[in-house]
Formats: sequence, C-alpha cells, structure tokens
Amino acid sequence: MTWQTVLLLVVVAAAGLLRWRRPAWYWLTFGVTFAVVRVLVRYSSVMEACGLTVPPPRWRLMVARLANRPAPESRVPRILRLRPTRTGLVLRIKLRQGLDAFDVSAASDRLRHSFGMYGVTSRELRSGVVEIRMTGYDVLKRVQMPAKADTTRPMRVPVALREDGSVHYRDYRTVPHGLTLGATESGKSVYQRNLVAGLAQHHVALVGIDCKQGVELFPLARRFSALADNPDTALELLEALVSHMQEVYELIRAEQRISVGVPDAEIAADIWDLPEELRPVPVVVLVDEVAELALFASKDEEKRRDRIITALIRLAQLGRAAGVYLEICGQRFGSELGKGITHAACPAHRPYCPSRQRRDVREHGLRRHCPGCCAGGHLDSRRDARYRHRRGFHRRLAPDPRPAHLTAPGREHLQQVRRPHP
Repeated sequence: MTWQTVLLLVVVAAAGLLRWRRPAWYWLTFGVTFAVVRVLVRYSSVMEACGLTVPPPRWRLMVARLANRPAPESRVPRILRLRPTRTGLVLRIKLRQGLDAFDVSAASDRLRHSFGMYGVTSRELRSGVVEIRMTGYDVLKRVQMPAKADTTRPMRVPVALREDGSVHYRDYRTVPHGLTLGATESGKSVYQRNLVAGLAQHHVALVGIDCKQGVELFPLARRFSALADNPDTALELLEALVSHMQEVYELIRAEQRISVGVPDAEIAADIWDLPEELRPVPVVVLVDEVAELALFASKDEEKRRDRIITALIRLAQLGRAAGVYLEICGQRFGSELGKGITHAACPAHRPYCPSRQRRDVREHGLRRHCPGCCAGGHLDSRRDARYRHRRGFHRRLAPDPRPAHLTAPGREHLQQVRRPHP
C-alpha cells in the first residue's frame, strides 16, 4: 500500500467523521465543493426532469428545418449567480418566458433530491428572477447563529434561525404585534428569553405579564420596568398602558403643527416621526400564557376578564403608533376562551408558531383566527409568502444594573403597579 493510498483513506475517514460529528465543518471543507460540482453538472438534466424548461422558439425550429439540422433542445433557466454560504448554496436564476416563481416552488422537493441537498427553498426577487437557497445539512439540529448579525436597526433583534440557514429577525416596526402558540416544550420560553436578551441592547422598556405567579418572567425581573404575576395586577398594568398610550397620542398631536407649508410626508404620525429629544421610550409588552387572562369562574372575574380583553384590543389596534408593542404567548388561543379574545392579540394575522407538533397547534388555536398558522410555521409577507420552520437558540443573560424604564408621559401610572423585588 503506497503513501498515496494511505493519504486517500485518511482523507475519506476524516470526511466521514466530520460529516457525522460536525456537519458544519464538513460542509465548509468538503461538502461545498461537491455540491457546486453536482449543481453545475446536473443542472440542465435536473431542470428538464422537473419541468422547468420551455420549448425553443418557432423561428429556431424553422431555421433548423431549413438548414436540415437537428431540432434545438428545450431551454433551461439561465444561471445568474451561484454563491456558496456557510450553510449551503444560493442559486439565482433567470426564468424563461412561460415560467413563474410558483413552478420553482412546486419543484423544491424534486430539486432537493436531484441536487443531493438537505433542503431547498425559493423566493422571487423581482419579475423573472428567482433565488433558490439550498442547505447542505440540518441547520436546526445544532443551532449556531452567525457571528455577524444585523443589530443596528432600532426595534429589530435576531431571535431564531430559519430552516434555510438565514437569521430570523423580530422587527417590531414592521410587524408590531406577535402571537406565539405552541404546546408544552415547544420553545416559547426560549423565544421570550431571546427577545429579552436582544432588546436589552436597545432603548426600550419591557413590561411583563406572567399569570403563573411569575415563574417564567421573574428570573428576568431586572430587565423589566413593570411585571404583573396575577390577573388583578395584569388588569391594572394594562389599563396603565392604555393611559400611557393616550398621553403619547396627545404628545404626537401637539407636535404635529400642521400648516399649509408642511409637506404631508413630514407630518408626525407615530413616535418615530418625533424629534429624538421628545420621542417617548417604546414599550414591549410580554404576555405569557394569555389564556389565563381570559378564564373566569365567577361574575366578578368575568367583569375583570372583559376589562382585560378590552384593554388588549385597544393596545393591539392603537398601540403601534404610540410605541406599544405586544408579544403574546400561549398554548391555546381561540373563541372558546370567550368573546373578543380572537381580536385581542394579533390584528395583523401574522403569528409565529414554533411548535414542533402541528396537530396541537391546529387543535389549540388558530384554524379560524388565522388559517396560515395551521401549517405550524410563520407567514412572512416580505419574503415569499411560504411557511418556514425555525428554532430558537439559548442565550445567557448577563446581569445589567441599568434596566430600561419608562420616561414618556404616563410613567406615573406604571409606577403604581406592584413590582417584584430582584
């Protein structure tokens, strides 16, 4: 046995070990090269087998017939760019006439099998241009967030990793309210911790409602400006937030100064249009187990429940412009919890369901309220309107002696609410 053979065996053994124990390292060392070769060599045959080709134009057929030449082959989408990433490949193609992005999306599973990749997703960048993202391994088996994540934009934090290897950002200025549903051990608490850790870098006040006597949010109490641990205190807190919201609207109205010479684009409509020295602090309201706020066993509790739901509905409908954002979690959310509950948390119908059990999500909540949630994924209208799974990552919270507090009008209302001692 020569040394070349021994070296080859060592390389093959090392590649197999890396693929088994460290898929990310295997992809960066060996997998990306093999994948690029497979895609380039099999591209034409795979596109033809997946039905992503178009017949040649008539003038080419006529020219071939007049010249007595073989008929031209079907045309495949043109490759614009093939870029390797740390988790897979990004293939950008130009579609031929007669094809659309839905044809590529419908062939995603066949493309995954033909190119030998772990997962394939697609989205349309512009008319006729489609980006196909292919992952080389299961990126959700061992979540590793990229070292460089965009955390410069206000109210935008990375909280999870998508199945295609990209980072999912929770952008409150784009989607002001969020609803998280899932069965037990589905990742809701991890998602909340990631939000609290990410928002700690921003100038924002956190308000928590945890009706399980503060079991989930009490360990993070130093991050919160106010924290309610029972329905009675939650009612006081929500009504204080409604008062705060109304006073913020009065501030915005006083600073509008509408006149004939002011362009429409410069008229203040929310807190982000105000000068920085006058801008109130945004408030993110974290609600754990929303069903506990809607349950009642007596007439007095029913009256309290109606006031809570009314306050939630007002915050959900009017809170965005005042800088009040809702982040609600729970195991179930439906009309069986009482009148008005389905309108309280997510009027934009953009929920995030991290549950790994799709059947439980369907049974526990949003088939009527939001049919898209029944897929167990997230509807992202800014990408490709497809449902994508994602998994959160654990992040250790460093002690911070300077939690964000409200400095906007209405602060005195929140100071009346009972707060836990850290």
